[in-house]
Amino acid sequence: MNVQYSVLKIETMKFFWELCVLILLPIASYQLSSPTSPSYIGAVVEYSPVHQSQNEKSISVLNAENYLKFIVKASQYAVDVIVFPESSLSMSSSSNETIARTEAASYIPDPQDNVVPCYDDKEKYATSLKLISCAANEHRMYVVVNHREKVDCSGDGCPADGFLTYNTNVAFDRRGQVIARYRKYNLFGERGTNITSEPIPSTFTTDFGVTFGLFICFDILFQTPTLNYTRNLGVTDIIFSAHWFSELPYLFSVEAQAAWAYANDANLLAAGYNYPRTASGGSGIYIGRKGYSHVIYENKASNVLVVSEIPKVINGKRSLNINQNMVQTYEFKTAEISTTEENRTGIYLHKTDKLKPYTTELIDLTQSVQNKTICDRGLCCQINLKLKFDESLVKTDTNYYRYRFSVFNGVRSFDGVATGGVKTCGIIHCTDDTFEGCGQIFDLTGNNVKPTTFESIEVLMQEVDKQNTFYMPITFAKDIKPLNASGFFFDSVDSDEAVNHYMRLTKPNDDLLTFAIYGRNFRLDGTEASASSVIFVAPLLILSTILATFLVMC
Repeated sequence: MNVQYSVLKIETMKFFWELCVLILLPIASYQLSSPTSPSYIGAVVEYSPVHQSQNEKSISVLNAENYLKFIVKASQYAVDVIVFPESSLSMSSSSNETIARTEAASYIPDPQDNVVPCYDDKEKYATSLKLISCAANEHRMYVVVNHREKVDCSGDGCPADGFLTYNTNVAFDRRGQVIARYRKYNLFGERGTNITSEPIPSTFTTDFGVTFGLFICFDILFQTPTLNYTRNLGVTDIIFSAHWFSELPYLFSVEAQAAWAYANDANLLAAGYNYPRTASGGSGIYIGRKGYSHVIYENKASNVLVVSEIPKVINGKRSLNINQNMVQTYEFKTAEISTTEENRTGIYLHKTDKLKPYTTELIDLTQSVQNKTICDRGLCCQINLKLKFDESLVKTDTNYYRYRFSVFNGVRSFDGVATGGVKTCGIIHCTDDTFEGCGQIFDLTGNNVKPTTFESIEVLMQEVDKQNTFYMPITFAKDIKPLNASGFFFDSVDSDEAVNHYMRLTKPNDDLLTFAIYGRNFRLDGTEASASSVIFVAPLLILSTILATFLVMC
């Protein structure tokens, strides 16, 4: 369906809007889920954007028109809230950085001003922003998009063009009114983009009784504002827009999304910018520790709508389990959204963590039982595993994964744009016996075999810094998806002296790539990245005692 909004239609809609206000037509008459419902219907968008215009329309307008197709389709599933990816709407056609930073940007109303851009006849707001506002109103749906924002400035520190620009998430309510505005704080490079003097969390509360927090892409790896929502504000439902550059073995897009949602026991609606050439993409709907209802990552240009019933968290609990009968996906054909033709590629170029500073040890796949204590810079981890290896599957023309124990306690660089403290223990995959093969993956169409079955894995680590760390369970499998919640167990037990983190595989698995506890040590953020590893002798008795405690508890 090709949705167009002419000036006449906007004026007509404005008239009817004013009439509705005068007669106090209740917005609840359009409401789908209610405050008493145990769930709501959410949708996320995996979108492959328009990169260049072939006609008089701007790239941003062309992308907005494609967004409208998603919204129309979502309305057929009675969706309450839909989330779009980062940086795939307001895109510039200019290669000039000075021009590009503001060309597609728009003023974005302060939520306190109660503005509906659809009905604003001024030229202050970009057409792309107005189109989304009108669509939210027409289809009575909460809509969250990512839009480049411009703000007037003057004086010292103000750019020559007189604007500050932000990477901003904008939330519209069912009337098309701007009700939340979040400016990304942890930028991933993004030259020409500004940040606020301090991170400012942003939330909005819906007519179906759920309060959402917003953050964007690289934010997910940092303490602020991300953990402010779950730790300080009591927010249980998060909207996450991303243009992610996937990295193995620990930070592939959907791998990180699932881990963060599980660790925080939060409902996470994650929408990914689809561009396989840079391994960008990956979207899903995650229901905290109940696992994910659906997750997608495709090595092709794709435009996919994912819809799911999302159980509400009420008084700390969800009364509903995930209902797979309430999960729907719709993949748009090229005839519907032509960007899959424009962006078509078979290239698969993920990033790889610089693993040289890690302490690793090749796992002997012929040994069925292995119990290891491995240390790196004072961090000691206990890793126990049982496995089966079917050597008969290994031929000269077959590919199969090897594995390494891997421990790291130090500072890493995030692609040169930031550094952060990391503590991790677990198992990672390699394409051969060498260190250099770790974090690589085989072509999915190759002659790949699965001779290794992990029957059980246990990982235990201890943390004494309770205030400045965050830990999550990283899992990844050969189908380029994280394990779902039924496949593993992860928990943290707080004692007076430390927090003990424990993770285990709950059923045999022959598809495993990564299985690890991944921690962020925020105290070390911004310091110099680690260059080498130091091995320490492990306090095995202490670790064994803690492990016994977890086994009783689990």
